[in-house]
Amino acid sequence: MKSSRIDLLSKKDSIEKMTPELRPQQDLKADVKRWLKARGLDYKWLAEKCFVSEVTVYNWMAKKRIPEVKEHIIRSLMAELPVTLPSVKVETESRVILQLPSDVQAALERKALDSKMTLTDFLATKINEIVHNDTLSGYPIADMAEHNEFSEDEN
Repeated sequence: MKSSRIDLLSKKDSIEKMTPELRPQQDLKADVKRWLKARGLDYKWLAEKCFVSEVTVYNWMAKKRIPEVKEHIIRSLMAELPVTLPSVKVETESRVILQLPSDVQAALERKALDSKMTLTDFLATKINEIVHNDTLSGYPIADMAEHNEFSEDEN
């Protein structure tokens, strides 16, 4: 049992020590898998769009590097067919970095996929709901921010 734990730790260390060129590939592959699932698409569909066999796409997702030309096609497809909710409007764009325990992240990813959304869209929707619907001290959070700014101006 100890040896398997050491193997897991060494695998994690090797992922963290990946060269910058390989790390974005791993991120892209994870994004592609979530995107395909959220859109109800499969590797066969992606293979047709990239003019390769389904086996080739499986190999890319499992271990092989996605060639630059094919990566460009995939990124273009993801941009053309985003996973968003039509009712969600992004008024301003902000970048938020969350550090979550892996079990929490996995649970959130499952909920996002169940909702047919990317994790980013799912979290943005939930944050939007909290800001506009939830209340603290009887005021919606968005109104509280305005109220606090007004109160500061009076002082």
